[in-house]
Amino acid sequence: MNIHGVVSTEKLAKLIQGCVSEHFTGRLNLENTHFLQSWTLYFYQGCLIWAASSVHPIRRFCRQMSLHCPELSIHTAIEWGSDTVDLDYIFLAKLVKQGKIQWKQMAAVIEGQITEILFDLLQQSNLQSRSIIPLTYRRIPESTIDSTTKNSSLVLVATEYCWLQAKQAWEAWHQAGLRDYSPNLAPAIRQAKQLQQLIPAVAYRNLISLADGNWTLRDLAVKLKQNLLPLTQSIIPYIHQGLIGLIEVEDILAASNVSQPHLQASTSPLVASIDDSKNDRLMISRILTQAGYRFINIEDPVKALLILLKHKPDLIFLDLIMPVVNGYEICSQIRRTSVFKDTPVIILTNNDGIVDRVRAKVVGASGFLAKPVKAEKVLKIVQKHLPTTKPVQSQGLQMQTLNPKLVNLNSQSCLTEIL
Repeated sequence: MNIHGVVSTEKLAKLIQGCVSEHFTGRLNLENTHFLQSWTLYFYQGCLIWAASSVHPIRRFCRQMSLHCPELSIHTAIEWGSDTVDLDYIFLAKLVKQGKIQWKQMAAVIEGQITEILFDLLQQSNLQSRSIIPLTYRRIPESTIDSTTKNSSLVLVATEYCWLQAKQAWEAWHQAGLRDYSPNLAPAIRQAKQLQQLIPAVAYRNLISLADGNWTLRDLAVKLKQNLLPLTQSIIPYIHQGLIGLIEVEDILAASNVSQPHLQASTSPLVASIDDSKNDRLMISRILTQAGYRFINIEDPVKALLILLKHKPDLIFLDLIMPVVNGYEICSQIRRTSVFKDTPVIILTNNDGIVDRVRAKVVGASGFLAKPVKAEKVLKIVQKHLPTTKPVQSQGLQMQTLNPKLVNLNSQSCLTEIL
């Protein structure tokens, strides 16, 4: 499939307008190959139904839930980042069906998600026009989205309205001199003593507790119930003086106990999976999160040990056959690390032969799990190696399909005027 370059904000607007006017069903994928970032806009008959991004997918979703569903606490970790809209829609629609949120709240979460990502795309396309970041796109018709509508609930968002909201927010951000500052960056205090001398004691105590490098500008705006733009403008002078820095921050891991607004920490066992197979990772994630376990997905085996050291899981699933480095080598690295001396490591394999079992035993593996992955086998082996701990139940937020129901928001024809 051909890959095309996006050269300006106007080009991006025309791409989206084309999807609207042609009643397009499918995906508009945009990618920054240099920084390995991607954004996806999902269309159904010309209406936006969802947007996804490789930048903070879980953090973004939790933020939107906190903003539009403040009465709801999320007790379970969900696997995000799928190439389909199923998980996001089924999760939200399930909450509606259970009476935990209203349809208008679901629509607000979806609209907020789409508008944030359109803002980020506008910022990227502006950088592209200055020849800093190459941004490419693919428009992919996709029948799977059409089939999804037969089995799940959709909120059809007026594409023109979200585009206008994002464009107005971007223009205000640009005019405020913030063009090169991403709202996905987190403020972190660099010169505490100098900063303390410049601001009142109460303001300093508040700032020192918030600008700790863990909360993005967008997170802080939601947490403090303030508008993003004036909040950012209030700390920009200290950034220019070098007293506060803006740093990149990682996404929340799907099962970590990172503090987020209305995202409660869990004391259930933490399980990690090191596997380059997306299907297997997704399957294990669904099985364990629905059973109440916390879960970490690790796709890149080269980075596995660093991630394991950071989060110290209680049990590790490890795929045997992976590119660059195999499961035996990773298991040896894990066992050479004292903190994981007694951590159960379970080898995932398609070949459950005696040779593999002996070799796995030599490198310190605790057991084998033969593919294909099945729920009863996964849970049995976890309960065997973590017998003294009980997971927190997931409050019934399992993924299942709902009957079709379409909810349309009011449409505003404004994209043509912008062009």
